[in-house]
Amino acid sequence: MTSIVVELLSRKIPIRTEDSEEHIRELVGYLQGKMDEIDPDRHLPEMTLAILALLNTADDFFKEQQRVRELKETIRAKSNFLLEKVGENRYLC
Repeated sequence: MTSIVVELLSRKIPIRTEDSEEHIRELVGYLQGKMDEIDPDRHLPEMTLAILALLNTADDFFKEQQRVRELKETIRAKSNFLLEKVGENRYLC
């Protein structure tokens, strides 16, 4: 397990993780980017900004889950179609 310290919202946050330091820093960068999009001039209270960044991140996650479900359904439908075609044509040889 690795221990690292990251900075977010002007706070140093110690993290113990089994993930790489690079991965954790990517996550912090992602959150920092979300906060910069929401309030680039830092007018919002930190807690409000953190909650809005969390909601934005949850929204991204839910949309990505939906996209994956749709892709799986498309793959399933195309696979079934192809399997039917292969089954129809196996007697032609």
